[in-house]
Amino acid sequence: MQTTGKNPSPTLVTPYQTLVQHFAAPSGKTYLLYGERSVFFLSLRMAAYGMAHGSSIAVVDGCNRFDVHYLSRFARERKLDVDEFLHRIFISRGFTCYQMEQAIVHRLPSFLPTINSRTAMIFGLLDTFYDQQASLREVRQILQRVIAALGAMKGEGVSVLLACTQWNVMPKERNELFTTLRGGVDTVFRLEADGDNVPRLFLEKGVLNDGTNGANLHQHYRQRAGELVEVPPRTPQRRPGTF
Repeated sequence: MQTTGKNPSPTLVTPYQTLVQHFAAPSGKTYLLYGERSVFFLSLRMAAYGMAHGSSIAVVDGCNRFDVHYLSRFARERKLDVDEFLHRIFISRGFTCYQMEQAIVHRLPSFLPTINSRTAMIFGLLDTFYDQQASLREVRQILQRVIAALGAMKGEGVSVLLACTQWNVMPKERNELFTTLRGGVDTVFRLEADGDNVPRLFLEKGVLNDGTNGANLHQHYRQRAGELVEVPPRTPQRRPGTF
């Protein structure tokens, strides 16, 4: 698979704090963040800032991009209790489009109130939808149900960030899935790196209404593929909870 080209006429926005602030409040919105793979690092950074202020967050991971090591480093660098910090994030992994549907449509809406949270993140929603073992007709229907569930959660005051990489896939008809997802959210950001490998954030859909217009997002980033296992929080392994 290859990444696609850029969409025309985006708006360059200020550092990542702009995205963090607008996603955090008010509640009840759907954001799509796509581009190079550091979208997952940025999403975790957003989650970490929310957790540092006491928020609980649920993550549905469909592409194995959750990095518990980064969150642990974030907490240690700020002299936070790592076990208590990781107790505020809960992970559900999906390996097929059917598992992703179950996690997002059925489990997530009922789980968020149990942790007193109105914030969710979904990593790599469409990665499992590109598997040709599921028919295009079937994945189209699943995606529509997922988008409807996102809209229902938004109506309940839940904010959802979807982070993904956009691909050119074969057969080409499956590329329409990204277009459908893009049309089903309120706000779309694209993350890209310039010639110096400095990430930049572009607003492609939606309005921030803050009059900002800046450049660099953040200059230094790295990511690791974290192994996700079901381990209760507040253990020596310092793992997040699951749902």
